[in-house]
Amino acid sequence: MRSLAVFFSYLLHPVFALTYITAFFIFTENYFSYFMSPAKKIFLLSAVFIFSVALPLLNVVILKKLGYIKNSHMNHSSERFMPYISTIVLHSGLLYILHDLDIPFFFKYIIIASVAVLFAVFIVNFFYKISAHAASMGGGLGILAFYEYISFAPTLWPLCLIVLLGGLVAFSRLYLQAHSPKEVYTGYISGFASSLLCLVFLLYIKVVF
Repeated sequence: MRSLAVFFSYLLHPVFALTYITAFFIFTENYFSYFMSPAKKIFLLSAVFIFSVALPLLNVVILKKLGYIKNSHMNHSSERFMPYISTIVLHSGLLYILHDLDIPFFFKYIIIASVAVLFAVFIVNFFYKISAHAASMGGGLGILAFYEYISFAPTLWPLCLIVLLGGLVAFSRLYLQAHSPKEVYTGYISGFASSLLCLVFLLYIKVVF
């Protein structure tokens, strides 16, 4: 059981969240990916992977070498300050690079929502340690809920899938005693609320890229 909990903790690590959600909308049938060429899809996913996975992981290695963090788990909230800041900067840089690219606005909305989740977790981290794993799953649920709201053909299976994955993540973090139940629930709610409210706000003020 422990090996499964470790497996899901790595497979559904927050660093992969933006890449997963982007790949989901690129490779499933939906209005926003329908008009994108294969070349643009590959470019978008590659850019997202580099800025949200490769560079943040490289940054963790550098921070560990410099002594800012003890290990990749970053068990103490104080160790998460620099990784959160650098990841927010990288996500913002990704948005800047894609700003003028002719892709559906929804993919840029996803990146902004990801920044909102990161910022929310960063702020809460000053006062209370929460589960970044749970926050990323909550953020994913917020994005999918928003998509279903604006979709011409809403379907429930993506929501069911993300809730199931969120349950697996929560179980894994609790089983490994990486977080308390309160830290997991707070993380999930923070991620869901920050992403959904961000997307609703963007839609309300009609931000168009």
